[in-house]
Amino acid sequence: MDSSIKLDSVMATRNVNQARAMFQRVLVCWAGDVLELRRRKLLVPRWDASPASMDAQAFDAIEPMKRVA
Repeated sequence: MDSSIKLDSVMATRNVNQARAMFQRVLVCWAGDVLELRRRKLLVPRWDASPASMDAQAFDAIEPMKRVA
């Protein structure tokens, strides 16, 4: 019984270490993406209205989503 508890502990430790390694890889990729967006000055999302939509929306500042029906 004692050996099974020790084996479970070793497996749990290995799983935690694998999860940490995966998290670190994702974090590195995310940080790289954020830095690249900052370099390109695209970190803050922006939206530009298309010129064609201005006539259809009566020059309203808010354009609704596309109608699907």
